[in-house]
Amino acid sequence: MSERLARISTVTIDAVAGVLAVAGCVGLLGGGIQFPTEWLLGTPFSDYTVPALILGIVVGGSALVASAVTALAQREVGALATAAAGAVMLGWIVGELALIGYVSWMQPAMFIFGVVMMGAAALLLLAIPAEGRWGRAV
Repeated sequence: MSERLARISTVTIDAVAGVLAVAGCVGLLGGGIQFPTEWLLGTPFSDYTVPALILGIVVGGSALVASAVTALAQREVGALATAAAGAVMLGWIVGELALIGYVSWMQPAMFIFGVVMMGAAALLLLAIPAEGRWGRAV
């Protein structure tokens, strides 16, 4: 895979993940998405406000920043940003499953999205010619 194609793919994956997370945040805060508050029993949350903000700001924000960094930065910085955003996505889903259990098909779907983000980061890093990786001239 060429570096250009890997970069475009990674930017797209990151942007979609970011937009989905921010849309989830907006939907939860605006009432367009409603989940039973019973799901929150036994968690530190009494409503979905804080989880929605974490979803939008931390999960969505990290993916959108990774998308921008990958599009604008040179070389492996974008791959590292994408790997970090993928790890945030995976952490979000693992935390959600630990707190409320399996309640939606979206949980495994977003887990897979996080894995895809990590894979895209690896492919982008591998697509960078070895002589240009990490600023080395070989």
